[in-house]
Amino acid sequence: MLKVRQRRLAVVLGLVTLLATSAVAVVATSDAASKTKKLHGKMVDIQNFGGPDCGSASGVCSRFTAKGDLKGEGIVFVDTFPTNDVPSFSKAHTVIHTKKGDLTCTEAALFDLAGADHAFVDLCIVTGGTGLYAGATGYIQEVGTFDFAANLGELEYFGKLELADGAHELGD
Repeated sequence: MLKVRQRRLAVVLGLVTLLATSAVAVVATSDAASKTKKLHGKMVDIQNFGGPDCGSASGVCSRFTAKGDLKGEGIVFVDTFPTNDVPSFSKAHTVIHTKKGDLTCTEAALFDLAGADHAFVDLCIVTGGTGLYAGATGYIQEVGTFDFAANLGELEYFGKLELADGAHELGD
């Protein structure tokens, strides 16, 4: 009879421990899950422009449409334009205008200027923004092509966005 009671007590204590551990895990992860968002999508119709609407240090900017987890219109302000080095290096800063605010980032890109389609990779470090993106951090990794002769490019992006305390989950 003593062994039966000890087993019951052990089972009850085991269940209580399991429930307590599960509750702590849910509480600990529920807040973080709502503020961290993996990103994936495309930026299409990338086109360079200049003039008074640009305002970058190099005099060159790019417009694009963001699709996927980030939706909206964006502008890249090219701080240093790619040179003829192999690979060619460029620095810029970007603003993506969405329904939930403006997302900003600072970036560095490497271009292959020798190929016809001018492949590039880019890392955009999120610096915050307005609305939902105020205080946001994270990164956007971009892989794409830009045909300088046709003034048209596209890319696929992946990344992670950490929203600031008090921000609501990313979405449409």
